[in-house]
Parts: sequence; C-alpha cells; structure tokens
Amino acid sequence: MRARHLAVKNWNMFQHYAKRNPPWIKLHRAILDDYAFCSLPDLSKGHLMLLWLFASQNNGMVPHDIPFLERKLSITGLDLALLIESGFLIDTELAQR
Repeated sequence: MRARHLAVKNWNMFQHYAKRNPPWIKLHRAILDDYAFCSLPDLSKGHLMLLWLFASQNNGMVPHDIPFLERKLSITGLDLALLIESGFLIDTELAQR
C-alpha cells in the first residue's frame, strides 16, 4: 500500500530553485496579510513552517503520517486536518478524484 501524501499549496509558485534539498526556503512577508494563516493557532503556524522546510527536501510534498512527522520535526500536537481544512496542505489522493 502506497503512503498518502500531502502537497503544499502553491509550492511551485513560491519556491524557485533548480536543485532539490536547498539550505533555505522563501517565506514571503505577504503571509502576514493572509487571513487564513493569521487565523491559525500559533502552534499550527509554527508546525506549518516546519512542514514547509521538510517539503523543501521532497518537491513540496509531505507524508500524511502524523507520528512520523512529529518525530522527524521534533514536535507534538500536529493537526494535519486543520492545515488541510485551511487550504495550506492538499490531500493528493482526494485531489485526483
């Protein structure tokens, strides 16, 4: 069984680099004007930024695997459902239907 993955919304639009595994990602200050981002709980904002860093190594994708991501990112309380509902992550399995 293939693991489900989540795509970061607009990843290709905001990340312009030729090689994978970059040492940094772009974080546009316009995120401060994004109502959906500002409406997230502070914990989820931090988690989302860590997910963006992780996604930079995986072509804008993250596994839909909370226990793995919490271990990998050294976090607790990851709420992927909230980040999907808010539109920051896209369930690729549902998007293909």
